Amino acid sequence: MTLKAVIVDDEALARERLQRMLAAFSDRVEVLAGAADGIEALELLNRLQPDVVFLDIRMPGLDGFALLEKLDNVPAVIFTTAYDAYALKAFDENAVDYLVKPVEKKRLARAIEKVERLKEGDSDLLRRQLREIVQNIGRPPSQQLTVRAGDRVFFINYQDICYFEASNKIVSLYTAEESYICDLSLNELEKRLPAESFRRVHRSVLVNIRHIREAQRWFGGRYRLVMNDKRRSTLPVSRGLKKNIGL
Repeated sequence: MTLKAVIVDDEALARERLQRMLAAFSDRVEVLAGAADGIEALELLNRLQPDVVFLDIRMPGLDGFALLEKLDNVPAVIFTTAYDAYALKAFDENAVDYLVKPVEKKRLARAIEKVERLKEGDSDLLRRQLREIVQNIGRPPSQQLTVRAGDRVFFINYQDICYFEASNKIVSLYTAEESYICDLSLNELEKRLPAESFRRVHRSVLVNIRHIREAQRWFGGRYRLVMNDKRRSTLPVSRGLKKNIGL
């Protein structure tokens, strides 16, 4: 049995990445379409009636949970989310499955196997599980970000992060004294991290406002930020995004 699938994620790169990974399972999963937001996905899912949807949780307009509540027929759902496993572990037993971004191939294979087993059994079980998941909305997310360096994994507290900077498709995380390579895009980080602390100030920069030392006027009506890290890093602020930090 080939599972008919739809991918729903407002991040184009995330949709493309997942579709490429699913190509390795083409004998078991056929991707019918992708949607960039909940409104588009609502029409698509009701029309195509897929077996499974890979669903982002945080999306503008209509988020993943709100979308599920509006569907006429709920397919099997595999959440794809920037929240880490600790944030979702509370309802792990109730979920069909979830994948934490960046998605790992082994976890994807396990999620597909789980849906295959469920589709062979009681389809009403899927609906009961989804209702239980929706009832768990609002659990607080983890306050740590995991980053990898070779064979080591570091757990960085949100309050210790000064800023993120993207360059040549690589996102770097900076604390007061260290730097790490981050697997998530700035857009994914912006959705995951608390908006009261983390603000986008440039297409390539996301800052923790609690680590801003000062803002300095720069050329052309722009500003640059001086951070309170050990390096006294200076970061550009674009004219269109300066309002995000009250400038």
